[in-house]
Amino acid sequence: MEQPQGQALASTSDDKLVAVSKPDVQQRRLSGSLHLGPRLSSIKFGKNSPAIGSKLTSDVFNNENLPTDWADVGLLIPHEAIRRQMTMMCQSVAAMPRSPGKDERWKITMFSSWFVDYFFVSVEEHHDAEEKIYFPWIKSKTEYPEKVFSKSHEDLIAAMTVIKDACNEILQKEGNGCTDQVALLKKNVPEFETEMRAHLKEEEETIPQALRDNFTEEENDKTVEKILQGGGFALMKKFLPAVILSTQDWATPEFYEDFIGSIPLPIKHLAIKYFIPDFENVAMTMRDAPTMEHEPKLRKVGCCGISFCFPCIL
Repeated sequence: MEQPQGQALASTSDDKLVAVSKPDVQQRRLSGSLHLGPRLSSIKFGKNSPAIGSKLTSDVFNNENLPTDWADVGLLIPHEAIRRQMTMMCQSVAAMPRSPGKDERWKITMFSSWFVDYFFVSVEEHHDAEEKIYFPWIKSKTEYPEKVFSKSHEDLIAAMTVIKDACNEILQKEGNGCTDQVALLKKNVPEFETEMRAHLKEEEETIPQALRDNFTEEENDKTVEKILQGGGFALMKKFLPAVILSTQDWATPEFYEDFIGSIPLPIKHLAIKYFIPDFENVAMTMRDAPTMEHEPKLRKVGCCGISFCFPCIL
């Protein structure tokens, strides 16, 4: 499982990530001409499971019920990343001082920046893509309990928004006098994690069979690519590192190598040399700040080590 900053999984570069809440029109246009995501249809699934059961955080898949094919793995890839982020998020909230003193304010302001700029944006976009693209696509060929998930998505976004509002208040107050906001986080974040895990479990129980019965791997790849194009580079910078690092943990070495190999070369280069190092140096540091004794320095350096780098300004 992912560890707090100082025990990150992999990467040696000191790179910069431009963090914005939503991709703008230019970013969407630039990404539209480039295939952004991995292609599971290019990976051959054999008799052996692509996952290490003991490393999975799923409430559906485990050593007794291993994932077997593209339909299972297609859900696990984003879900495992989200669950691992939530685990670390809950650890950080539990470690927060209830009434942060002057020398502890950085713990709650850094965490709040991570939640607002990284986690909320990534999960909101994930739910939005399911509602507008993925579930309607599934329903085009099969009856599917979309209303169950739609209501669940609304509830989850509402719960996340309450947490985001508290984080924004902490940021506006620069961590001063935030006892009430911290109390809200300590109550609401664990509750949200429980609700979110139940939602992911429901999807993992029902969606794979619907995919196998009605769609091909190639059709699934095209739909996922449409989702990635909608998010563009800005979202990719925030979520792809979490996906790659979590897959590195739960997947077999053979599947992980195939998975990385299925990512288009330009995107893979940016991810390994740029997105992942920044995620470890900046995003993970902010997320894990409440667990640290000393205030860390966030290092943001251009991926090419120069002031004006095209990937850095996308």
